[in-house]
Amino acid sequence: MPARRVLTVLVVAVLALGAGACGGGSSSSKHHDDPTSHAKKGGHLTVLAADDVDFVDPAETYYAFGYTVHYAVNRTLYSYGPGDAGRPRPDLAEGAPRVSANGRTVTVRIKPGVRYAPPVEREVVSKDVKYAFERAFSAHVASPYASLYFGDIVGAPAKPGAIADVPGIRTPDDRTIVFRLSRPTALLLTQALAMPISTPVPEEYARRFDAKTP
Repeated sequence: MPARRVLTVLVVAVLALGAGACGGGSSSSKHHDDPTSHAKKGGHLTVLAADDVDFVDPAETYYAFGYTVHYAVNRTLYSYGPGDAGRPRPDLAEGAPRVSANGRTVTVRIKPGVRYAPPVEREVVSKDVKYAFERAFSAHVASPYASLYFGDIVGAPAKPGAIADVPGIRTPDDRTIVFRLSRPTALLLTQALAMPISTPVPEEYARRFDAKTP
């Protein structure tokens, strides 16, 4: 074990022993049992972090600090909440995804009435989610994980290039999006739909930025 890690373990152990020693007297047991007994609402919290946000673009962010910002301000099709394990809960989606018997088709319905903030100012539709995936496969946006988790979508580009139609993503109406897969990997896709890549992106606003590498 590296010396630094050994030192960390020892420090934690000493702190734990110290905390245990402080809990002795019965006269102060109530104070120690209730850490909020003297708490006040409000205040200011400063956090020292050893990292920074990687990207704020939903197709590119892939690390914890970026995710923290992303999930606070965007809506993905699904999202993991406290205690969720392997089954994300609907967010932008209306309910659980419908998976075909052969595991090659996943259908998602989108909630009505979800709107963009200005300057777009319209309701989110299924084609926005389709465009979000298509731009993520492009060279200028270059998602670090699009091919890894979504490479089985029929027609997904093998190599990044210009933004192009992905035939395996269909939008039969404004609230329905259908993913067709080349292999029976629907389970992986349904879990990955909680990733930032499923955030809807309005093409009429974003395409001018997606046409070049920032």
